[in-house]
Amino acid sequence: MIIIILAILVLLTFYSFIFIENKTVRWVAGIISFVLLLTTVIGLTYQITDKWAMKEVTSAKTKEIYTAGETNAPYGMMIKAEIGKDTNNYVLVYRNDEKSKKPDSNFVPDQNHIIETLKKTATYKIAAVKTASVTTTTTRRVFKNDFWKLIFGVGGEQNELVKQHSVVTVPKDTWLVLTQDQVKKLTEEAPAMQAKMEAALKADPEKAMQMAALQKSDPVAYAKLQVEQIKQLLGITE
Repeated sequence: MIIIILAILVLLTFYSFIFIENKTVRWVAGIISFVLLLTTVIGLTYQITDKWAMKEVTSAKTKEIYTAGETNAPYGMMIKAEIGKDTNNYVLVYRNDEKSKKPDSNFVPDQNHIIETLKKTATYKIAAVKTASVTTTTTRRVFKNDFWKLIFGVGGEQNELVKQHSVVTVPKDTWLVLTQDQVKKLTEEAPAMQAKMEAALKADPEKAMQMAALQKSDPVAYAKLQVEQIKQLLGITE
């Protein structure tokens, strides 16, 4: 609509100064149409630079996520890869669907839409929670009302992304957050650790029975024990 209004005001201004013969009417009509044209141009300019006819609307969505590791493991796992150095912005690997065969790589930068990508960030935190989840907070621009949408809504500005930030929260006792190098080390050393554990339990039948009972009666405590052992193996102190 703003383009049509500009075109009409340009024609009116041109017509007023060129074709109206009465001097008084010519100047009155010309000045009025020119002022309206100038006001419209200024309004469009500020809309382009400052989005004055729009407002920011923020929404948040939280959903549960699932382990990137073996689904039958008693503990959960997420793999992290920082984008850049000391950015606190990550690509995070986990399952979005509990039934997925393979984990998903989330928050991977889209090289084909770099401007949109720069508005999106993701990080994680380890907290005293029972389940892992991701909370995504999104801020978008929308027109303040239908009138301004009618006037300026020609460039796809409605619902324009301002910023999007995702925070993945994982249980501190029953989940591991590992780098790719740590995953590789765990894969290499896990069989030896498992064999050592099995040998120790075989040598101590009473302890083996206690562990089996713990796994059935208190899966959370059993998972916590597994996580502690893996952290010790990988030298994780957090």
